[in-house]
Amino acid sequence: MSALEPDDPRSVGEYRLLGRLGSGGMGQVFLGRSPGGRLVAVKLVHAGLVARPEFRDRFRREVRAARLVSGAFTAPVIDADPDAPLPYLVTSYIAGPSLEQAVAERGPLDAREVTALAAGLAEALTSIHGAHLVHRDLKPSNVLLAEDGPRVIDFGIVRSVEADSITMTGQVAGSPGFMSPEQVNGDEVTVASDVFCLGAVLAFAATGRNPFGGGPTPALLYRVVHSAPDVTAVGDPALRALVADCLAKDPAARPTPRAILARLGPQGGESATVLSYGGQRPPGPAAPTVLSYAGRGAPEQPANRSTGVPLPPQADHQPTMVAPVGPAAPVASVAPVAPATAVAPADPGTRVAPAPPPARSSGRRRARGGGSDRSRRAFLLSGAGALAALGVGTGFWLNRSAATDDDRAGGGTSPTATPSPTASATPPGLVGHWPLDETTGTVARDATGGHDATATGVTWLAEDGGGAAFDGTTGQIVTAGPVLRTGEGQSFTVAAWVRLATVPGTFATAVSQDAANASGFYLQYSSADRRWAFSRPGLRALGGSEPAQGVWTHLTGVCDGPGRRLRLYVDGVQEAEVEDTAPTAADGVLAIGRASWEGEPRDFFPGAVRDVRVFDRALVPARIRSLL
Repeated sequence: MSALEPDDPRSVGEYRLLGRLGSGGMGQVFLGRSPGGRLVAVKLVHAGLVARPEFRDRFRREVRAARLVSGAFTAPVIDADPDAPLPYLVTSYIAGPSLEQAVAERGPLDAREVTALAAGLAEALTSIHGAHLVHRDLKPSNVLLAEDGPRVIDFGIVRSVEADSITMTGQVAGSPGFMSPEQVNGDEVTVASDVFCLGAVLAFAATGRNPFGGGPTPALLYRVVHSAPDVTAVGDPALRALVADCLAKDPAARPTPRAILARLGPQGGESATVLSYGGQRPPGPAAPTVLSYAGRGAPEQPANRSTGVPLPPQADHQPTMVAPVGPAAPVASVAPVAPATAVAPADPGTRVAPAPPPARSSGRRRARGGGSDRSRRAFLLSGAGALAALGVGTGFWLNRSAATDDDRAGGGTSPTATPSPTASATPPGLVGHWPLDETTGTVARDATGGHDATATGVTWLAEDGGGAAFDGTTGQIVTAGPVLRTGEGQSFTVAAWVRLATVPGTFATAVSQDAANASGFYLQYSSADRRWAFSRPGLRALGGSEPAQGVWTHLTGVCDGPGRRLRLYVDGVQEAEVEDTAPTAADGVLAIGRASWEGEPRDFFPGAVRDVRVFDRALVPARIRSLL
């Protein structure tokens, strides 16, 4: 959640707005308060959509669908005005993370938890289908785990069973990997389509992976239509059989939601109400299943300083429009991609304020002009979480994108490696981690144990978050050899906390890796644009926020090799994406505090850097936010 921005309205209808929760495909979502003091979520549509002739009809359909659905796992619509100059929808405020996020943070659910999830979602679909509606976009990010039970959210692309399709000709609505074969083929979509999506969601919850794998969108959609799902990793035999039945290619062969409830019996029906971050799982078979983060490293849920309202964890949410799979069928995506390597669009770049720096720092981050941190220290809920607050449906608590996290590249090995006591706890894909928490000396330890680096012209900071301070002229930290593979088709992620001592008049690079004549990539400040950037030689993904002197900022650069995309995240929020037209193979040293150009060290960083991490894969947004 963040503070209202200067041009935000202070009220919508009779609801006073308190702050920003996030945004979805249709509009901005605010936390509001009703005249009677009730907390609500207010969805205000984007002004640019109102001019479209078909928009108000689509918005009316969403409002009508939200009003029709009711049940134990739904949130009520309080108010709506589709005919207002800027139409809006008001629902109960629901604080809860998504299934995608929960799986990303704590791993797959155990069998009892998946059983509880299956029962809750089956009952939710019973309510939805009972209103003669088909959800059409059931996926982990649309399943929220509220304190009192699940909520399935986002009725933006729902349609009546009897209605014609509301999508454009040649396109189908849904999310790759969580679409039914009939959705992919553009055939008739019935309630059985939601059951197929349910099977994919349950498989994800039990294994942490999509049952049809990952990779480029066309290949993924082809497997949805033509390949058998991989459910072998679902350990419980009864659950495995249920998931397999839900994922039947023939809609008529799939069980109905009511049949699923009957099949689960008391083991599901009596345990599908409570999902909690903090509670302990009660013992005994009759105890309700509790999804718990206790002892598994879950972050404490903060509260907004001005409202005292607990903030839901951030999550991503956006239906993806894709073309049916067929000969020469293109994939419509958010940004143009290379013709031969179409990929699922990135999560929308909803601007959110960052979490505080890591716990080891003092947390003091100065805003421009020496004032308070304002929204830089606030939390925002993006997409699904925002519409989780919007809670128009039913859901649970776990969320993880099935996109590019599995794109791997090999890592190099440094001859100066030293064993690390934390190596056994290394997160998947992490091939280098330099905390830069040394107090003296010329060695910067790699916590993964593989790439200890040599520090030259560096001052170690003991206060204000620690880190390595560079002089902007000669200071650098370099490994003995390459850490990442960065060439054609290779995916990787580079992240670091950075703080400029002064806003320089030249380029300033925080992290790079040398190639033959220049760096293969640069995580840097671009003086030409006065913006943060994730760059290749001659190519930059530029951020939207202007850097400030003396402010700790978290930068993440993501290279999606198969998709040929470069993405820049600033304080956990995607601010830029460009086509990677020059995937440079960099086989030189990895450098912190400078880049190289024309074979010489250049672009030295005038400031401090800490907590540098590199991964041999393209991290998804939930993983990126976990680095904050």
